[in-house]
Amino acid sequence: MRSDKCIKIVGARQNNLKDLALDLPREQLIAITGVSGSGKSSLALDTLYAEGQRRYVETFSPYARQFLDRLDRPQVESIIGIPPAIAIEQGNRIKSSRSTVGTITEVADHLKLLFARTGLLHCQQCDRPVSEDTPETIWSSLSEVPEESSVLIVFPLGIKGRTTEEIHGYLWRQGFRRLWHQEKILHLDNESIPDGEHLDVLVDRTVWGQENKKRLLDSIEQAYHFGEGKVKVIFPPAEIHSFSATNHCASCDISYPSASPHLFSFNSPLGACEICRGFGRVIDVDLDLVIPDQRLTLEEGAIKPWSAERMEYYDLKDFCDAYSYGCIFQQTIASSAGSSDRRK
Repeated sequence: MRSDKCIKIVGARQNNLKDLALDLPREQLIAITGVSGSGKSSLALDTLYAEGQRRYVETFSPYARQFLDRLDRPQVESIIGIPPAIAIEQGNRIKSSRSTVGTITEVADHLKLLFARTGLLHCQQCDRPVSEDTPETIWSSLSEVPEESSVLIVFPLGIKGRTTEEIHGYLWRQGFRRLWHQEKILHLDNESIPDGEHLDVLVDRTVWGQENKKRLLDSIEQAYHFGEGKVKVIFPPAEIHSFSATNHCASCDISYPSASPHLFSFNSPLGACEICRGFGRVIDVDLDLVIPDQRLTLEEGAIKPWSAERMEYYDLKDFCDAYSYGCIFQQTIASSAGSSDRRK
């Protein structure tokens, strides 16, 4: 097997290993089996893990190495092609009703960190990827736009609760004189401010292209500043691309929190299911068990948990008799049972 495709072990003599030599394929799941005392842990932990961890620690500076646990070099002639290693060891963990295989083995901790760092957020409404955009990523995402295309850099400005004089004064102080409204440019000097909750303020009007890249990036940065992290890149007359410097879906106007390991933990209020609160079970009434036979009346024992001597039975029957709700109650039982079937 090629050396770049495997981990090559030569002359392993750690503990009860007897001059073992073998090739292990990389990037595959390998199970080591054998009777007690055959050397499974000696090979996996005391040889492979120890050497992989030792080499990884050696890449740090002498100052950093003094704070890390350092493993002894295993008794082996050579190991070729071994990557940095992580060991998840067996141990006696405290178990509870909320424990899973992931929490007991601590694999869940590694997965939470992995998802928080490398996971791609999608909008719950439109299923589009949501990310924190920068001027450079905006430029890259629009790389297919033809050169010399007309482009407008715009930012949204909230105007709810502001008077016309306040809006005019703010825009004039910041040096903005133009708006984008209904696929045309409005000039503040001679046109009124459109009604609505926000305005699209024009930062720059130019052409798209590599020669104009610096100006475009500066304009996007300026739009981000005044638009509180939101910007629109418009190619007239109606091609609009919305971006956000935060985890915000511009198409659906939904904001999402930044990814953290707690978002992927069912033991955390941030990541727990809103219905079961992370327990995986919901305490609810099963109408099929409460009313196993919808054809029965109250007197015939329609509600199984209630016996004839229970006060609840008499109270409900008296209520139905007093208000002539007997038929309605039977219809409600049938309707509820039907809804339960549909949920299933």
